[in-house]
Amino acid sequence: MTEPLARRFERYRPLIVDEMRAVVGEDSTRLSAWLRYHLGWEDADGKALGDSSGKLLRPSALLLAAELVGGAIEEAVPAAAALELVHNFSLLHDDVEDASERRHGRPAVWTFAGVPQAINAGDGMYTLARLAMHRLLEAGVEERRTLESMRELDEACLRLVEGQYLDISFEDRNDVTRAEYLAMTAGKTAAMFSAPFAMGALLGGASGDVVTAFREFGYHIGLAFQAMDDILGIWGEPEVTGKPVGDDLRSRKMTYPVIAAMASSAVGAALVEAYADSASTVEALRTLVEEGDGRTHTEHFMMSAVESALEALHAAALAPEAEAVCADFAHLATARVR
Repeated sequence: MTEPLARRFERYRPLIVDEMRAVVGEDSTRLSAWLRYHLGWEDADGKALGDSSGKLLRPSALLLAAELVGGAIEEAVPAAAALELVHNFSLLHDDVEDASERRHGRPAVWTFAGVPQAINAGDGMYTLARLAMHRLLEAGVEERRTLESMRELDEACLRLVEGQYLDISFEDRNDVTRAEYLAMTAGKTAAMFSAPFAMGALLGGASGDVVTAFREFGYHIGLAFQAMDDILGIWGEPEVTGKPVGDDLRSRKMTYPVIAAMASSAVGAALVEAYADSASTVEALRTLVEEGDGRTHTEHFMMSAVESALEALHAAALAPEAEAVCADFAHLATARVR
């Protein structure tokens, strides 16, 4: 019987967290303390909180891919830790760029450390991620696969930054098209799902065709994940999102539901006007998005992306049981509590 996804994640979690802790270290400087705080390991006073590292969805995806192609997950753990550190580097900077005051229900680092030091902390997190990748060699991974994995992660980081650039550039516009949105999401979110699946398959010893299939699977899962994130940004509850209700509307983000509703002949013009008016309330904006079927269009797009992900995975020629586990991952990524 195939091991359920949840049980696999239970096995992966301590491996990932232990490796991350080894890389981050226990230095007593404020900089290191801020990193541990952001990762959920300590409170603002430096008191240990245990394992509060979040769901670790992306590094778990990496180990899952490595295991499904027959690799030893222990060898891939340094790359999983590096991936999660890269993700958190982006979150540290994202909070600054979006002026988001809370992260996972707690004050964001910049709110008490200041913007310059939060940026510095993000840079430190990124550097530690790069150092974590070198630990692949110590884990016994051959040099060629180590270098290829490093390239995969570096290219994903570049796409991530490009996607964030586009996202920020959309802030002063109300004419963002669906194509522009997808280009942004491909970088900001999808790159950090395609990379872990590709890296895991690569480190697990898979052929180039299989690595490509996993990369495409992750890409479409990333698009679906962002669609769900957009739904949560408008309709999600604070205990789920860690941010105020309707935070994306409050900050006038051009998300998929908003873009879809703005294309509606019924309320599109009214929504464009309301979005440009700083006096418009979150409640009024949410109503317009709903009347323009923004949520419905987003849910349809999300389901289509999941279907595309599963179709792409067929090229990997996995056993039916392995494909079923990947399907479970797809549903986990898009079935977060709304």
